[in-house]
Amino acid sequence: MAFAVACLLAIAPAGRSRAQGLDYHAYEQLFGEPVTASATGKPERVSETPVQMDVITAEDIRRSGVRDLPTLLRRLGAVDVLRGSSTMADVGIGGFIRSLSSRVMVTINDRPVYSDLMGAVLWPTLAVELPEIRQIEVIKGAQSALYGFNAVDGVINIVTFAPDTDPVNVVQARIGNHARRDGTAIASIGLGEGRGIRLTAATDHAGDSGLVVRTPLDAAFRKDPNRRSFAFDGRWSFTDGGAARIGASHTDVTDRTVAYNAYFEARVVTDVVEASYARDSAVGHWSADLSYTSMDLPWVASEPTGQQTNRDRLLDIRLSDLFKLGADDSFRLGSEIRHDALTSSNLQGGTLTGDLLAGSVMWQHRFSPDWSMVNAARFDHDALGRSGPGGRVDLFGNQAFDRAVMGTSVNSALVGRITGEDTLRLAFGRGLKLPSLTNFGLPVRFLPRYSNSLLSENPNLPAASVDDLRLAWDHALDGGATVARLALFHDATSKTVGPVAAVVAGRPVLMTASTAGVVTNGMELGLLHRARRGWTWQANYTLDRLHEHRDQGLRDSLPEHKINLEAGYAWEDWQAGLAAAYRSPTRGLVLQAGPRPIVTVGNIKAHSELSPHVAWQAGDNVRVDLTAENLWPYQDTLLQKMDTRYYLSITISY
Repeated sequence: MAFAVACLLAIAPAGRSRAQGLDYHAYEQLFGEPVTASATGKPERVSETPVQMDVITAEDIRRSGVRDLPTLLRRLGAVDVLRGSSTMADVGIGGFIRSLSSRVMVTINDRPVYSDLMGAVLWPTLAVELPEIRQIEVIKGAQSALYGFNAVDGVINIVTFAPDTDPVNVVQARIGNHARRDGTAIASIGLGEGRGIRLTAATDHAGDSGLVVRTPLDAAFRKDPNRRSFAFDGRWSFTDGGAARIGASHTDVTDRTVAYNAYFEARVVTDVVEASYARDSAVGHWSADLSYTSMDLPWVASEPTGQQTNRDRLLDIRLSDLFKLGADDSFRLGSEIRHDALTSSNLQGGTLTGDLLAGSVMWQHRFSPDWSMVNAARFDHDALGRSGPGGRVDLFGNQAFDRAVMGTSVNSALVGRITGEDTLRLAFGRGLKLPSLTNFGLPVRFLPRYSNSLLSENPNLPAASVDDLRLAWDHALDGGATVARLALFHDATSKTVGPVAAVVAGRPVLMTASTAGVVTNGMELGLLHRARRGWTWQANYTLDRLHEHRDQGLRDSLPEHKINLEAGYAWEDWQAGLAAAYRSPTRGLVLQAGPRPIVTVGNIKAHSELSPHVAWQAGDNVRVDLTAENLWPYQDTLLQKMDTRYYLSITISY
């Protein structure tokens, strides 16, 4: 067996990675565990990757009974989720998280979904449904040299089933309390050997719930969350060893979230077109990926700032070549070109642009069958520009945006198998965090009720660096069916972005500025046991000690102690499971309206969560799931409560 694995890895083309050519099923059957290509670009067993990684499989998703990705991710160790509504969430890794300020790179089949318009990942806008997900790869720690400028705390890569080799044909309906009505239809069509397409359509609706009334105007922010989604995914393999993929998607979402101590409500319309091609050649395995994303906010409203409109257009091109020099050294050369254009009613017809050029190199060296090392570096150059009349109160002028922000990211990791059951990982990463276009150049006027002041743009914002150090030890038990983990991490952010009082052109304003950084020290303990039949269970504990140098009275503003417990049992045609969690007390900000609006600090109580689930496989093609979430309602922000929710789901496979 070991000889077969070694031979397969030796002959596997590097690029059969990157989610478009890797035969996940064949490798999983051979290795007896999930495989990934996210760490180096080559197919690897998850237990041998040089990075600390958690993998959520399709079977894990089915047995969980959850209906959205943030709820699923919340059950992992060292992952934080802040709920801005019953459907919106911010996800962080490593103990530091802020609303609408993503520090985690989220990708779908390796395509980044980060938008400069909001400076965040808006989870409901992702055109991917749970039944079509093969696995979710969660990489912890700074990965900017491997993934790009926004991957300063980690990467979440969502891998879908390939329509040419793993067809998914599903119709799913879900009803629940709070007027929950969801529907999903997925159809895969084979077009011959190595060719196939998948069509996915979905609609979600829920009654708004959980809003904590703090000011008289909160009542206006009660539009029900709605989502409509459509996606097309097509893949073709060619006789010359090449593989192509094209995709398109459309989502239309109306939702609300909590950010910067206030409610923001918006309609977000997102359209994506993407294409990629990869093949093996005499110079290695090269690939080209292109995507174009249009994100429109026909309206976005908040209590302090009123209503505005925004549009963002993003073109992203990525090229890479993965090759070997000798038996023990692999290299990957990469480049990225991004053009982003932001328009807004706050810019009065002006356009703010960002043009990014980046180059990267990775080197993997295998010292022996049990020890290997990966080193990577990336340089980013982001050139700003602005045209048009500028903001309603233009404090800088277009010439102030004629500048560039640049910086270098590095990653270095050592992984070794100490014994047949023990794996040790030591990793260092310096990530580069670039301000979003919104941070650079989108001025906001507060309403008279909120002091009538101006939150000014700031084209002079610098890039921030994030230094991350991780030591992880995994120990396999029961022949690998159970894995125990101990991980220690240190994360230091040089600067954060926030509002500060300033005087510009003789005028007192609030300005988006770089403020003091953040340090997190933590520990993760975990146990995971997987099985097709019988018991499946996991338990993890995370200790986060967060120190904000500019804390606004919010030092340790995330739970210091987090515990997740999950157990499930499968027998004959039935599955049952129970997920529980505990979060220690913390603090949060709340905005109080009035003649002199002020931001105050409030206490968030410790809370426990309990979510049971039972499923019945009614024949070969019908599955019935009954799920309850948050049997004890809780708050992780001062403005939003997560109510108890009940779901009944029926899934028909054909």
